Amino acid sequence: MMQRRAFLGGALTTMSAGTLRAPSATAQAVIPAPAEPLVWPVVTKVPAGIRSFAGHTDTVPDIVGRIGTPASLVIFTEGNHLMALLSDDILGAFPSWAKSQPRYADLDLDNIVVVTVPQPAVVQMIRAGGLALGNLVLDASRKSGFYPDIVMAGPGPLRQLRQLGAIEPQARFFSRNRGFALLVRKGNPLGIHALADVARSGGRIALPEAASEPQARARYRAAVDDLIGKPAADELFAAETPNFPGRIGIVHRDLPEMVARGYADVEEITQTEERLTFALPQELRRDLRAAAGS
Repeated sequence: MMQRRAFLGGALTTMSAGTLRAPSATAQAVIPAPAEPLVWPVVTKVPAGIRSFAGHTDTVPDIVGRIGTPASLVIFTEGNHLMALLSDDILGAFPSWAKSQPRYADLDLDNIVVVTVPQPAVVQMIRAGGLALGNLVLDASRKSGFYPDIVMAGPGPLRQLRQLGAIEPQARFFSRNRGFALLVRKGNPLGIHALADVARSGGRIALPEAASEPQARARYRAAVDDLIGKPAADELFAAETPNFPGRIGIVHRDLPEMVARGYADVEEITQTEERLTFALPQELRRDLRAAAGS
């Protein structure tokens, strides 16, 4: 399977590059090494015998858990939190921790469902009452049970949800911004160690798409202006790589995909807000409310 994926990845890379010429009698075309596909990790343990579509394209990486079985806890967050939140140290350890607490010991936490789409999509899901995944539409409502017990987002999206009457007024901080970081290609062949190195090295940078993520892009631009000044920021944004075929505007997946597939040499990583918060929705399930003593 992996050999077949590598072959397809290499073939697609070669065809899309459009830079190869027909070999002459005295020269042969140089075929670049095939780029390995970025396969999103499976963070849950799939029961034996369950058919799993976890390839490069046949996968739904932004929703974790079991749909159709009553959910024990539903969290709506974003992809930037996926690796930390779904780790063994946090949600992996949460059920055993809850069992050790007398007031939480009776909670059923067998099916924790986590939605990790971008924050604007979280707001849209709750406002519209659903999410389409190709030919499948998921009903996001209290009736279906696919509805958040906790929303983790920045202040802006939470204010929108509060205006919709979907969440309680109080919120709590759960993370802080530690500044920018750069994700580079394996081995860092261009020697990129700072933002100014991107334009100097002739590298290409992956940035949020203006059409689908205008707020994220505006935040990136403002932060870069502050860090390196407007002239250098202009050079950096001029080095932006064009969109790649099939891009869907989900920053936390598109940008590392661009680096992994060779469309870009570097990606800028940052938290989306200086402080991210989480809020509880208004009609929590009775067992969760009782366990919390509210």
